[in-house]
Amino acid sequence: MNGKILAKVVVEIVGSPKEHVEVTIRKYINNIKDTFDVKSHVLYDAEKLSNEKYKGMFSSFVDLEIEFKDFKEITKMCFDYMPSSIDIIKPDKSTVEAQDIMDMFNDLMAKLHDMDMKMKNINANNIVLRRELNKFTTNKA
Repeated sequence: MNGKILAKVVVEIVGSPKEHVEVTIRKYINNIKDTFDVKSHVLYDAEKLSNEKYKGMFSSFVDLEIEFKDFKEITKMCFDYMPSSIDIIKPDKSTVEAQDIMDMFNDLMAKLHDMDMKMKNINANNIVLRRELNKFTTNKA
């Protein structure tokens, strides 16, 4: 394996309608294949979710076996495709350079800060919209 990392990666797509989920997961698979060394994959058909929380939604997932060059490449996979799970098959043990760990945590922090800012902006927009809605409904009454 020459220091490479073999992993089983599961990526799931949830959405509606069923056709959209099926098209989207295939696009994901093609993008992953263009980016990483995919050794094999098994795609599962989209199925309607029975959970009341996801009423009318469909789920499809793909099992991928991917050979990664290094720890950084696995981190890229996680940030770009947000897999449901990653199971390392080989090697059994590994040494990760401190710089790789720092890079991963710094990327994680940047992503979290970006998401935090987006959530704050959404919250601020919701407050403004509620105020405007209250003005509109108060003036109509």
